[in-house]
Formats: sequence, structure tokens, C-alpha cells
Amino acid sequence: MNISITRESSIAIAAISGDVTHATAPEFQQCLLDELTRSKNLVLDFSELNLLTSSGLRGLLLLHRAAADGDCRLVLAAVPDAVRDVMEITGFWDQFGHYPSLAEARAALVESA
Repeated sequence: MNISITRESSIAIAAISGDVTHATAPEFQQCLLDELTRSKNLVLDFSELNLLTSSGLRGLLLLHRAAADGDCRLVLAAVPDAVRDVMEITGFWDQFGHYPSLAEARAALVESA
């Protein structure tokens, strides 16, 4: 797994690539929790994400709670079909704002600011 964070004015974009598994979920969670302390708007770009296991889902849930507690916006962009299927089956999909592309996620956060 790799996480690359870029910032564009008031929006941070975390591009996650590879697999978020039991082995990588702690790094995934901590890196993104740290980013939520710096940014009020965070987009998780999943366009290069291959796998999100139950450990990754747990990390996402914790991020969602931290964002809500910190009055931050957290949205997902370009979620691959296989990851979306897992999120839908487990009931996570409707908990997150999600957009088909990074550009649409960015635009939604800019409009809501």
C-alpha cells in the first residue's frame, strides 16, 4: 500500500494505491487520521486501490467518526467496483459521500465550502 497526499487550497487528496489489509491498515488509519487534524476537507482517491479488507473497512469507519467529530468532510472518489461491492454488502457505502471521479469529489467539496 502507498498513500500520497497532496493539498489544493482547502482540500487534501489522499491517493491510496495497492492493498489495505490487516498488515497495512494501521498505517492507512494513522496516516489519514493525522491528515484529518490538518485538513477540514479530505478526499480519498481509491482509483488505484486493489483490495480493502475488513481491517481497512474498520479503519474507514474510524476515519468517518473522526471526521464527523472534527467537523471535517471526508469523501471517496473513483472507488473500484470490487471495493464498492464489499462496501455495499457490509453497509458502509451509504455512510460516505462518494463520487465517480476525483474531479467530481473535488468540485463537491469546493461547492460546499
